Amino acid sequence: MFTVMTDAFFHTSFLHEKLRGFQLNWIVRNSRKLDISLLDNIHHELSKKEKITDDDIIKLEEIYQGLNETEKYLAKAHGVPETHSLSSAMMIETGNFGESFYQDYLNHECSQDKDGALIFMTVILSPFWIEHFEKRIVNAHSAILPYARGMFAIEQLATSENKKAVERSAGATIHYVDPGIDTGPIIEQKRLPSPWALDSIWGVKGESQLTAFGLLKSYLERENKFQFTDTLPIKQDIKSPLFMSKTFTDEVKRKAEASFLKMKEM
Repeated sequence: MFTVMTDAFFHTSFLHEKLRGFQLNWIVRNSRKLDISLLDNIHHELSKKEKITDDDIIKLEEIYQGLNETEKYLAKAHGVPETHSLSSAMMIETGNFGESFYQDYLNHECSQDKDGALIFMTVILSPFWIEHFEKRIVNAHSAILPYARGMFAIEQLATSENKKAVERSAGATIHYVDPGIDTGPIIEQKRLPSPWALDSIWGVKGESQLTAFGLLKSYLERENKFQFTDTLPIKQDIKSPLFMSKTFTDEVKRKAEASFLKMKEM
């Protein structure tokens, strides 16, 4: 059985929606200590609605202890999934993916399933996880590699006001994980066809995330998975910016939003 490692955020409910038809182990970092029963209730309620209102967004923000602008876009543009990342029966909840949790995880029966892992996380995976799965780990990245690496990459790239760079980077990539940050061999990529048709950089990020989740679903549907023979001949040594979460400040967020609208008008 394969494993999914992700976070308990609103946007990862769309990942769960994509993969819920597969038999998978889920390891979910619930750093905010969200209440599963409250999540069940709000997703059950709002998934029935055709249009999500501002009042609904407020409800989601309360249950999820905050939504970012991309998550607000996803809710209004695509609705609310029926389930969330903490919904699965085969799910281990944790506060972090660190060494202490890993040692506890080794005592769980799910730890025997080492066939491969799919990850979509806001933290860098430690080397002991890579060793545990014998390098059979595929990461979903919500931008086109190697042109926009790291955290909040497409948003931070937008601040450059380089329209061609944004067009080249908008989309998603799945790749094998290595010790670097988004440097492993690339398996598949898919560009957003019309990023400038979207109203904001948050729309670009949201659609890139959904594209990434779709690539993971397609990967699970392949016959030969985690064989290391399915990579594309794309050079990862191209000089490209590496963005970190600590540099994604409120000022950068405002600049990303304004820069996208400026490029959209060019």
